[in-house]
Amino acid sequence: MVAKRPIPAEFVRKKQKILDSLAIPDADYTDKSPKGSVDKGIIGIIGDINGIEGLITTSSCAGRVSVFLEGSKSDPISLGPEDDGILRSETLQTIVPGGKGRGGRWLFVSHDLVGRSSESVLEGLQGGFFARLFGIGSKRDASEISDTTRTRFVKFQFEPMILHIMAASLHHGKSVLSAAINAGFRESGVQSLKNLEDSASFPMVAVRSSGLALTSIIGFMNDGDDGTNIHGLVDENYLNMLILMANERFRANTDRIRRFRDQLMNTKSQPGHTWENADTRRARLRAQGLQQQQANMIATADCSISISGTKSKQNSNIDLVRRTVQSNEATRNEKDTIH
Repeated sequence: MVAKRPIPAEFVRKKQKILDSLAIPDADYTDKSPKGSVDKGIIGIIGDINGIEGLITTSSCAGRVSVFLEGSKSDPISLGPEDDGILRSETLQTIVPGGKGRGGRWLFVSHDLVGRSSESVLEGLQGGFFARLFGIGSKRDASEISDTTRTRFVKFQFEPMILHIMAASLHHGKSVLSAAINAGFRESGVQSLKNLEDSASFPMVAVRSSGLALTSIIGFMNDGDDGTNIHGLVDENYLNMLILMANERFRANTDRIRRFRDQLMNTKSQPGHTWENADTRRARLRAQGLQQQQANMIATADCSISISGTKSKQNSNIDLVRRTVQSNEATRNEKDTIH
């Protein structure tokens, strides 16, 4: 029988804590994401993964279309060589171009395909439906932007699924990583290897792909404005094209999620996927070899018997084959005991 790799007690404790939090009713559950809850499009696969021994999801996003206004980049904190690394890291993230910065906020987030309202369809592209949906005002020319360090840009983004899965060991995480890469999440990898030095830490597998990602600057706001005077840089036709592209990638993302789930569950449902040491594997292969040998000898005896056409001779030959196989097996067991 194939031996299972043991699950550390600390992993079991952490997994149960996460499962308890996921069991909280939707009305009372919150998390750190902008949405504040688990995406409906990914609840099924999260349940499947969490039902596998040695695995537990820690964070997830099914994929999303978002419009984000950068925070202020002005008045950065002056850092000297004596400043600690944590303060420096936080400050650089605040002022780095494209970062969230101070006062950045989501203007629009959807974890589903984005469609137009029936009214907007009647209005046509001249109605400015998506510009209103994203909170963007009248279109301005990009030549008005003279200093990008004092400009807060509005970014339209599509981001495919990202899933973090804690594994009880590298062995448990291996099948996750293999399924993810084969399903098209090519940038997947193991993020944390603290477990090599800390028994209370466990490998973290990140399932992700940048191939489907889409980013475009669609507006801006001058730093120092009150946060409501957001100007567009593109017209409604361009926004409509971005939505069409994002929805197309959403569908491809959904297909990859399905392939990932199928590959992972198929791997886990196959007999023999659990760990076995070298001695156990040798014993299993030897037993399988003996069974195959017996089957072959009996098949050979059946063939010769069918030619002779004598039933009594058939039974006699089969009994002889079985006694021979049993004798060979007993001899092998004796040798194993002596060694």
